[in-house]
Amino acid sequence: MKKIVFFSALLSLSLVSCGDDDKPQDQTPIVQDPLVGKWNMVKGEFYQNGNLVLEEYLKPGDCNYDFYELKTGGVKDEVYHDEDTDCAQYNYNGTWAYNSAAKQVTLVDEEDGYTMVVEVISVTASDLKIKLISEEGEPLPEGIEVFTYLKK
Repeated sequence: MKKIVFFSALLSLSLVSCGDDDKPQDQTPIVQDPLVGKWNMVKGEFYQNGNLVLEEYLKPGDCNYDFYELKTGGVKDEVYHDEDTDCAQYNYNGTWAYNSAAKQVTLVDEEDGYTMVVEVISVTASDLKIKLISEEGEPLPEGIEVFTYLKK
């Protein structure tokens, strides 16, 4: 008899659940756009007909790195430093948009409408490699490829 009472009690406890267990859990993954953030321009490469003809490290002298800061809401800051004028900063505010199907970012300067389109070659939490597709609506000349390496 004790076994029956014990198993009945155990069975009734196993059927009772906490209120939180009955609520559906949000299974939506938290996705943060990996392009959002401050990206220092570290290195540029210029290829002609598949051959590397110029590799340049982009840190301007003793100044801080030039950078793109891509913000949520499609706002961007594009900051350059002039080593000839005590590292004076020049900021080109504007907008940016990412076309995930084409893996392309369009950057537009607010002041003059200057537009640049780049292809995202690779992106991680700390590294970004882009390829220049066009400037001011003009594609690069045949056989020319320009890559930029950026770091957070």
